[in-house]
Amino acid sequence: MRKYCFIFVIITFCFAFNLSCDKMDCNNGLDGQWQMYEWTSPSGEYLGGKEMKIYYSFQLQMMMFQKLSYSSGYLLSSFENKGTYIRVYDPIKYKGNGHDDILSMDTLAQYGVPFDGLMNIEQLTSDNLVLKSDNSGTLKFRKY
Repeated sequence: MRKYCFIFVIITFCFAFNLSCDKMDCNNGLDGQWQMYEWTSPSGEYLGGKEMKIYYSFQLQMMMFQKLSYSSGYLLSSFENKGTYIRVYDPIKYKGNGHDDILSMDTLAQYGVPFDGLMNIEQLTSDNLVLKSDNSGTLKFRKY
């Protein structure tokens, strides 16, 4: 009887561990918090860097935008990871208690997101992320 209980516990543990791991990173290394360290325009002009204090966070299908120099909190949006590009959509201003404000896409321009929300993934490693679009230019991040 002990043998069967032990096998049942091991199978249950393995099953539970497998399900929890599936939810940890479904974005091929994109999940986590990223600090922008360089933003250049489509023509290559330097627009800013770490001093802008812009952070992106990815988890499952949600994305968070934050500027640490502002006391206004953060913005959330949905996003799709298509492997070679991401599509950001449906931004909101999180206020809590179900009273979130729905925002237009142009609100995300201050974070480097183009109006159409499409950003090519130029580079993605465990330490670096480079996003590029025709409208907003190139954004370089480091894992934070």
